[in-house]
Amino acid sequence: MTPFVSGTDRELAEAVRGFARGILGRIPAAEESGEFPRDLIGELASLGVLGLTVPEADGGVGASAVAFALVLEELAAVWPSLAVGVAVNSGIVAGTVARLGTPGQRARLLPQLMDGRGLAGFCLTEPSSGSDAASLRSTARRDGEGWVIDGQKLFVTNARYAPFLIVLARVGAADLQRPHAGITAFAVPTDVAGVTIGPPEKKSGLLASETSTVTFESAHVGVESVIGEIGRAFGQVALAGLDAGRIGIAAQSVGIARGALDRARAYAQERRQFGQAIASFQAVRLSLAEARTHLEAARMLMLRAAWRKDAGLPYTREAAQAKLYASEMANRVTYAAVQTFGGYGYMREYGVERYARDARATSIYEGTSEVQRLVIARALLSEAA
Repeated sequence: MTPFVSGTDRELAEAVRGFARGILGRIPAAEESGEFPRDLIGELASLGVLGLTVPEADGGVGASAVAFALVLEELAAVWPSLAVGVAVNSGIVAGTVARLGTPGQRARLLPQLMDGRGLAGFCLTEPSSGSDAASLRSTARRDGEGWVIDGQKLFVTNARYAPFLIVLARVGAADLQRPHAGITAFAVPTDVAGVTIGPPEKKSGLLASETSTVTFESAHVGVESVIGEIGRAFGQVALAGLDAGRIGIAAQSVGIARGALDRARAYAQERRQFGQAIASFQAVRLSLAEARTHLEAARMLMLRAAWRKDAGLPYTREAAQAKLYASEMANRVTYAAVQTFGGYGYMREYGVERYARDARATSIYEGTSEVQRLVIARALLSEAA
């Protein structure tokens, strides 16, 4: 038995594990081309993965945060790029619409996240605002019956597949004393005039997870595009979404580490040197043992944070701890896995180097490791006060 995990959670994860193993052969070509096969998005929809976090009342599966984390782990263990795309679409975007959307918005937007037509994106980071997200410069102004959005967003996942994007922009003038003031969330269709998706970024890892710059030049959207309260999106959308997203990154990190460790373990039992399998050498055995221990510790932190979210308990600190530990763990474990392969680990045909490249991003996006430490320290000192 695993703490925090129900039988239903396990069944969902096992179904996705079987699906993920079935797409192994499609990974090399997709990583080379830098995009998912479009029919794969439809397969995810048919499996119910894209609607996992959407309430049953809105046509989704209504799965727990624990189940969603386990599903992301399963996807990442096979194909981290795919896990990232699903996490953004079905995590922060679906979660925001389901939590803050009006009945009309939920009826209009949520089916687009579940039916396989694409994967939605989230636009927060800008050229001048990364970790300091409240300093964003994108603006939104009223124009007749709608809004006009101007600005540029960086590192947008799924932009090319997205039927719509959630965009954070400032309504009114910036106030240095209240940097969060005015920040508002909008659901912006990608086919609106004035929305330009730039060429995909050339990344070190997560190659099939498309990442682009999106520019908004007098992009006009209707009055019904506002998600949540005007001027309150920094807390309602950005911070709340990042807390949940950090559980997702922790889950991806656990999956990446597990995928790399599985390959390293199999290789260590097959590869022979000095007349015996390298798994018999103490240095290799201890390295694998340490990796497995850190992996399982990270999974427990991830599950605890997800369980607290399901229980309606505060989970900001727990999500930050899970994300910090799991992402740093994934980088250590994938390093150890490559070392186990030796020179072959550096060759793409063995696949383990892909996990090492993909792991590197986990300690950067959704808040760097340094930011997670600040979040944890703030909570710790507040508790001590």
